[in-house]
Amino acid sequence: MAWWAEVLTWLGSALYVATLGIGVVAAFLGLPGLPLVLAAGLIFSAAHGWTQPVWWLLLALFPVALAGELADNLFSMAGVRRLGGTSRTMWWAAAGGLLGALALGWLSGVTGVVGLVGGPVGFLIGALLPPLAGGLLGGFLGGYLYERRSGNSPETARRAGWGALLGRLAGGAVKGGCALLIAVLLLIYSW
Repeated sequence: MAWWAEVLTWLGSALYVATLGIGVVAAFLGLPGLPLVLAAGLIFSAAHGWTQPVWWLLLALFPVALAGELADNLFSMAGVRRLGGTSRTMWWAAAGGLLGALALGWLSGVTGVVGLVGGPVGFLIGALLPPLAGGLLGGFLGGYLYERRSGNSPETARRAGWGALLGRLAGGAVKGGCALLIAVLLLIYSW
């Protein structure tokens, strides 16, 4: 094999592993990381003649990814409902979470660079902390403000906001766990 082909193979493998890692982190943050993990596995398998990882593993992992995405949404809805919110509150909490993550996401570059003092892990934490905090705070505020606007008491609104926040955390943990499981299985069967 030519030297440039070996370099491309190495770069493709590094990109594959990095994409799996990004997908797992995104899933834990409540973002669509599971489709990213499956797409990386699909592309890597197609590039290796459907043998690394084997095609049937990808088919078997698809329902796990679907279950993880559904569980994320169900936990979020259950958190809002359990603590007194309505289905509309859930939608407002989801919109607030997205807006909060976007609003604080611009700080990621600054906090990531500051985090470099702690090395690569500090950079990662610094880059992920603002959108995660913004998403959680925005979800809480979305649920709280909708309930207040609907005429509910501050206590009821606060409970609905906490339900949105706790449901989002639980859903992200389940989805992240599914993404981690899928990524580990893909890596085991890739080499």
